[in-house]
Amino acid sequence: MGVTEQAGPVPGRGVLAGAFRVLDALSAVPDGAGLSEVSRRSGLAKATTYRLLEQLVAAGAVQRCGQRYLIGQVIARLAESWRPDPALRQAALAPVRALATLSGCAVAVTVLHGDRLAVVAGARGSVGELPRAPVDADLASCTAAGQTLLAALPNRDRPDALSAPQWRRLRALVRGDSPVVVDHQDVVPGICCVATPISLGIDAIPASISVIKVGRSVPAGLPDLVHRAAAQVTRNFPVR
Repeated sequence: MGVTEQAGPVPGRGVLAGAFRVLDALSAVPDGAGLSEVSRRSGLAKATTYRLLEQLVAAGAVQRCGQRYLIGQVIARLAESWRPDPALRQAALAPVRALATLSGCAVAVTVLHGDRLAVVAGARGSVGELPRAPVDADLASCTAAGQTLLAALPNRDRPDALSAPQWRRLRALVRGDSPVVVDHQDVVPGICCVATPISLGIDAIPASISVIKVGRSVPAGLPDLVHRAAAQVTRNFPVR
């Protein structure tokens, strides 16, 4: 069922809702989109979409580059300041830095924000410039960090990128006694990832801690280091 188009100017909350629909449409196209595509993605009439886009450009929330529109600096700054759980970030900072030092790997604590991975805290370790993942990669279902989070959600449907047997094995692994998920160069050649869930309590959002290892194999002691860091984050996290 399609979204009903707005026939004309909508006062008050309608304008704000329309602006957010335009911004949400643009957030799905990092390289920007033309007027017709934004109109189609947002479900708004072209005239309404154009008017909202130009107002957002004037406010700095959207950037116009030729005939394409992109998320602007104002929204980018707001996104960078967003924190899914300040308490989790505070609890993770020291363990993340320690794990990065001990392993020499890049380390991140992540949560799911919708269907996307959001980094709560991270450290680069001794890793230099990392190879770029393909822009169309489904990182939430391909990476060890994302798979750990997806499998930890009790009512999560199987991601399209995973077969039914893969999904069953993943859920059993994450809910077992040694829940370590390993990405063996599945996303980027020459890059491995090891992730484990962080136990924060029933009411907390699922979180994972992961290390990115440059190389074609995972050192034997790395999963244990990741486990210990996850336990330390749990100990640092305030009881709610």
